Amino acid sequence: MHKKLPMKINIKITLLTVMLSANLATTFGQTTSDKIIFLTEFYTEFIDKVKADEKNRDSIYKEEVQTLIHKKYFQKSEYSSFVKDWFAPTIKNIPELKKSIERISLNSEKIRSKIIGSLNKSRQSIDNDSLTIYIIPVNPESRQVIEAMTGIMGLTAGSKEIILTIEPEILGWENMLEYVVAHEYNHAYWTNVNFGKSFKWTLLHYLVFEGRADYFAHLLYPNVIAPWTIALTENQKSDLWNKIKPNLQSEDFSYEMEVMFGSGNYPVWGGYSVGYDIVVTALTNSKNLKAVNWTNFGADKILALSNYK
Repeated sequence: MHKKLPMKINIKITLLTVMLSANLATTFGQTTSDKIIFLTEFYTEFIDKVKADEKNRDSIYKEEVQTLIHKKYFQKSEYSSFVKDWFAPTIKNIPELKKSIERISLNSEKIRSKIIGSLNKSRQSIDNDSLTIYIIPVNPESRQVIEAMTGIMGLTAGSKEIILTIEPEILGWENMLEYVVAHEYNHAYWTNVNFGKSFKWTLLHYLVFEGRADYFAHLLYPNVIAPWTIALTENQKSDLWNKIKPNLQSEDFSYEMEVMFGSGNYPVWGGYSVGYDIVVTALTNSKNLKAVNWTNFGADKILALSNYK
């Protein structure tokens, strides 16, 4: 997700992007060079081994899910260390995990179709290399989070990989899946072009990074309501902006996560809402600009074009 994230990230926040799982290396044939890989076999193996050795559930999870998946698929991804942390929380509710895997299996063709459709639509605005999309079931411990997000959570692992957590039981997941794929597609393209360039990952960069991706996804899917982009009222956005403005150049990642996702000091999804509004106000009067251009605008330029001063 980020250029040079601090390698020793200690993410302690129970938030949207934390509780993930993964399995089955089943790749469906594509009409493009994109791949869709369902990672459920890893979790099935985890479930089977826990049945025989429940006392060692945590270590089995770490070995069979977190470590194996990371080693096999994401060791060379640009955001490799972030991905490993993403997979860290052990899944405790085995019966619900099994149900989640079953629901994904039942909806696998629809999932595949929605993803391919969104990738094709995204490429009409921004050309990008082939991508691999990994599908994982929801950790039952994060059920509330994924319900609030209409059944889908996404993480860009790098310029070539996107991870999607899908819960088909939640109403509206199909439309949100298309939106989130477009959102993460924008991240993957930005990473492909900009990762490794000399700049600092600051709070401002994070705000604009997410705001751009949501702006891109909204252009393609204007009828999809992404709750994290409208989490604050106008007054709340103003209050949050005034609070964080002195710290826009902060590189404290724990602080950035608090602002983006919420904490005791900051409203839930506040950073996402402000970041989206920054980009909207910056680009509304620049509709002739192509997405490939403004996606590569620096955070400082986006801020200068916006109504946030």
